[in-house]
This record gives sequence, C-alpha cells and structure tokens, in this order.
Amino acid sequence: MKIVKFEPRKGELKALIRSFDDLITLSYVIEVGDKLTAYSQRKISVGDSKEIRPVKLSLEAENIKLTDSALEVSGKITASSDENVPLHKYHTIALRPHVGFALAKNKFLAFQVNMVIKSRERSPKILICVYEDGYALFYRITNYSTKRLYELKSAVAGKRFKNDNREVFFKKLATEIRANYEKTQWNLVLVGGKAIDNEELRKDYLKDLNISYETVSYADTGLKEILTKDTVNSLLKNTKISLQRSLINEYIKEISDGEKGYVYGTDKIKSTIKTATPIAALLSRDFVVNNKDLIEELDKNGTEITFFDEKDESLDLLNGFGGAIVRFVT
Repeated sequence: MKIVKFEPRKGELKALIRSFDDLITLSYVIEVGDKLTAYSQRKISVGDSKEIRPVKLSLEAENIKLTDSALEVSGKITASSDENVPLHKYHTIALRPHVGFALAKNKFLAFQVNMVIKSRERSPKILICVYEDGYALFYRITNYSTKRLYELKSAVAGKRFKNDNREVFFKKLATEIRANYEKTQWNLVLVGGKAIDNEELRKDYLKDLNISYETVSYADTGLKEILTKDTVNSLLKNTKISLQRSLINEYIKEISDGEKGYVYGTDKIKSTIKTATPIAALLSRDFVVNNKDLIEELDKNGTEITFFDEKDESLDLLNGFGGAIVRFVT
C-alpha cells in the first residue's frame, strides 16, 4: 500500500491500494464497527430520474468480505459528499487496487500495525530475463514499477547462431542469470524464451536454481507477453501456497512425533494461554474473524502469527485442526 497517513494510536489510516495482497492485509485490519471512507458508485434520484455517480461515502462496517477481485465492506452510510444520498441506508464499498480510502478504528492491534507497515515494504522483488538467439533483456520489478536493467548480446546471431555460438551464448546468459540470482534476494526469478531453449537452459545450465520459466516469442516483446498472461501474480501466489504447505507440514510432523508445546482447538488454546507463553501460531482467515478476543491475547504476547490466505489443501489441513495451531514455550 502507499501509506498517506498512518497514526495507530489515533486509530487512523489513509492509503492507496496497490495490489491484491493489500486487500488481504485490509481484510485483517478492517473490522465490524470501523468507519471507512472512500469514493463509490451510488444510484442517486435526481427529479424523476435516477443516475449512478461516484460519491465520497463514509460507512460503519458491518460486514467484510474478500472476493477474488475486491474487499467488499458493507454498512450504513454515515456521511456523503452528495446531499441527494440519504444517510443510514446500507451501501457496499468495493475496495480494489488503485482505490484510495480512509479508515478510523478504536484500536489497532500490534499485528495489524505490523501488517500495514509490511504492506508498505512488501512490494515484491522480481527479476525477469527474456531472450532469443543471441540477445537477452533483464528487467527488475519492484515498488510496483518495472525498470529495464541492461541487455546482453552475442557477437553472432541469426542464421549463423548455432553449434558453438549457441553454447557460448547460453553459458554467458546462464552466468548473468546466476550472478543476478545470487546477489539479490528475489521473491521470484522468471526467465522467458522459446520452450525448447528454456528446457535446455534449465537442464544443462541452471538446474540447481529455483527459477520459473515462461514461453515467449521474442525478447523485445517478451516482458509484455509475460505481464499480460498474469504469470507473475500466479507464480507469487504459488510461492505463498508453498510457504503454507511447508509450515503446516512442519507443525503436523512435530505433533505426530509427540513434540510438546503444539496446541490446537479453541478451548485448549484459551486455557493454555493462561499458563504458558505462545511464541508462534498458524491461523486461518475464518478463525481470525470468529476469535477476536483470542487473537488479542496472542497479539499481547508478541506471538509470531502466520495467516493462511490461499485456498489450498494446506488451508484445509489447518481447518482440520480448528483453524489454529499455536506453539507455546515448553
């Protein structure tokens, strides 16, 4: 998120949404009773006719729902920039990327403050290399903008680009990719080229690196091809799913091995937290929504909380444990 104003002690947040991840963050931050202000489309009666206009509205949140494209916040209108909009009527504000908003809360919990701060810093660092015979372009995506880093050319291309020249170029290309891979901690490294070339590059030159590959036609148009396919967002989503799977498998293994300190089930967690210190927790979205008091207790103890957002078998496994597994000091 682009934070315009954030004063947790006053319960105030004003920001611009930049990505779907920001909507996930806000789904944990916005709660029933909060005041949300944003521009929204509203049907307005003007004389004998009705028309839809963008209006700046404030409402008191009663229902918060995250969909595949928006965070929908519903409640009674408390203020409007258009006098033709009646107050105390129900309305839904759909928060989406590129939408600005203001939020007023009675209290920000510590984990909510951390999530807001991280959303400002969370812009993914992505390296993209697109290439064809004897030519490659390197790009960096960060802070939600794309920057062309440099190009790589081979001395020989076209019809003469084969055999030894091909091998020389592939070695040079692999060296550049490897150097970039190792000097920066990327969220994603994506290489785009012809399918047969990608396979050779992956198997013979870069098989030890965690790199994703995408088929593109040409280097000059490769970045556009990749971004229009929504490949980047899909791969980042897969990365989050991988983290969920890794954590739930680790916790289940510890529980199966009889390790002490792992507690699940709402009642057991509530009783344990009275006598032991929680240090980490895996929580599903439904659990967070329905157990605010317990979340506040975990928050007070400085618990490291990991939220399971992606719909996957890892989320199903966590829900099988009641939506929460908390690790306590033993």
